[in-house]
Amino acid sequence: MTASAAIGGIRRNDKTGAIGLFSSDRYPPYNRPPLSKKLWIDERLEDIWCRSDFASLGVTEHLTTSITHLDPNTHSVEDDKGGTWTYGKLLLATGGSPRRLSGQDPGVVYFRNLDDYLKVYQATKNDAHVVIVGAGFIGSELAAVLSMRGVRVTMVFPETHLLASRFPRDLTKYLEQVYQQHGVQLLAGHKVTDVERRGGQSVLTFGDGTSLTGDLVVAGIGLKPNTELADKAGIEIGDGILVNAQLQTSVGDIFAAGDVASFRLPHLSHRLRLEHEDNAMVQGRMAGENMAGAGKSYLHLPFFYSDLYTMGYEAVGTIDSQLEVYADWTSFGEEGVLYYLNNRQVVGVVNWNVWDSIPAARQLITEGLTVDHPKELKGRIGSP
Repeated sequence: MTASAAIGGIRRNDKTGAIGLFSSDRYPPYNRPPLSKKLWIDERLEDIWCRSDFASLGVTEHLTTSITHLDPNTHSVEDDKGGTWTYGKLLLATGGSPRRLSGQDPGVVYFRNLDDYLKVYQATKNDAHVVIVGAGFIGSELAAVLSMRGVRVTMVFPETHLLASRFPRDLTKYLEQVYQQHGVQLLAGHKVTDVERRGGQSVLTFGDGTSLTGDLVVAGIGLKPNTELADKAGIEIGDGILVNAQLQTSVGDIFAAGDVASFRLPHLSHRLRLEHEDNAMVQGRMAGENMAGAGKSYLHLPFFYSDLYTMGYEAVGTIDSQLEVYADWTSFGEEGVLYYLNNRQVVGVVNWNVWDSIPAARQLITEGLTVDHPKELKGRIGSP
């Protein structure tokens, strides 16, 4: 998604320069959020592709091709098929690799791409018991859509509550009730120490010695940024590839964007690395524009969103349940706004079934709004 957006950005300022797109994926760029959302409900597979005009844009696609070596001195890269390519400007949109469970079960699906979606989709047609490890965005969304399709689902996660790191306890308790009403079994406080294949099924072993058997295990336990190529080339890395305001790496002709990029915003004291659609698209487009000479600074505070049954939310900023949270509900669990405060300053906002209000939420954060009492936030966003 980041690469596709960057191509659009390049073509805003450079209509004719040659563009090469290298991807280890066997598919052209596609939108990833539908894989755990609308593809299970009402979206068609043919609607997920980012764009169909790469050829008319002068883009040469190299699919199922990985770059194995990058040499900033010669402005060249080598791929795993023996090819050597030179560049004027280079974008690293290498994303991340799923973190893996301990064990020897080759059937675990580390849900990340279209092939993973197809594997899970096929399994659910055979009345499978699906065990989902992890209760983050991927895990919670998949559990919801699969249970709505009548699939038997068990969620396993080490936290004490569902989405405990994001939301206050009263809301997580409500969410747990909704999931259980849809038949989802929740195994909180369980850390998977081993997973193996026995007799055509997956057996998970937990830290307390107990175990669970399922037909298919789907893991969504986080990503590790793919920084190896940059690191070997001498590009500065941290939690991701470090970039400046123009999305340049420590090597001037090389840019980075998307899941792998570690960037700083002027109103924050720390770097960010975000794995969400809005960041991928906006940052990718600006990286492309800057590769073609625009010289713009990335000042955008990205938002993210999720769909859980009839509930949906959009969020921006720091969403951490350890912060002070002021909840301004119109109807608890159905519509409201959650404000996350650090020393009385708004640092994050969740619009729960409240739509078209991200710009207002973003403004509160970027302006550094501070209140004497959280109740001053009542009615600031939406219609509570």
